[in-house]
Amino acid sequence: MRWLHEEKGVEPDHQAKRISSEKRRIQAYLSSMPSASLSESVLQTYWQQLEARIEAGRTSHTSARFALSAAAALLLNTDREGQRLPNQGDVDSYLSAVPGQAASVTGFTNFLNRQHATTLTPRVDEKRAGKRRKEKLARTMMQMAKSADQGEEWKERWVVTAMEYFHDKKVSKKVLRQQAVEHSGDGVRVSMEGVSYWLPIV
Repeated sequence: MRWLHEEKGVEPDHQAKRISSEKRRIQAYLSSMPSASLSESVLQTYWQQLEARIEAGRTSHTSARFALSAAAALLLNTDREGQRLPNQGDVDSYLSAVPGQAASVTGFTNFLNRQHATTLTPRVDEKRAGKRRKEKLARTMMQMAKSADQGEEWKERWVVTAMEYFHDKKVSKKVLRQQAVEHSGDGVRVSMEGVSYWLPIV
């Protein structure tokens, strides 16, 4: 299991340093809640459950930190004063902004459902999330277009970003380097899995 390698697959000194670092980050999330607030109490209780899972060998400090980070972000997104717990609308609003956090926040919503009789379901509006992703990619490309340094690294990043923006095709730089990329008119043509994709180059 991955967490087992995380916890035991490194040298003792490195392991101790990494766990110490994770604990500091966890404490920072716990301290981010308003003092003596409902959110602080709820997050502390959630952390106690995560800590028990760590001690039982059922999760790692890193995984617990990810879960606590998502929980803290949801609570602060719900009410900066920390006096109100999330409702379904709050969860939907949070995930519309960060759809990639759905898995990380699930443990916390399950905890709230058990401990506070809520009926929260982490769900992502795929259409809305896709639109937000497109907007983010467009902003990235606009910023890149203004860059004076457009060397090989820039070109790689541009092709990766443009592939997703124009063709909804996510490609890593590592995979891209294994594909045929040729100049074609005012752009480049990427051949991948028997399909040719044309991309503009600014």
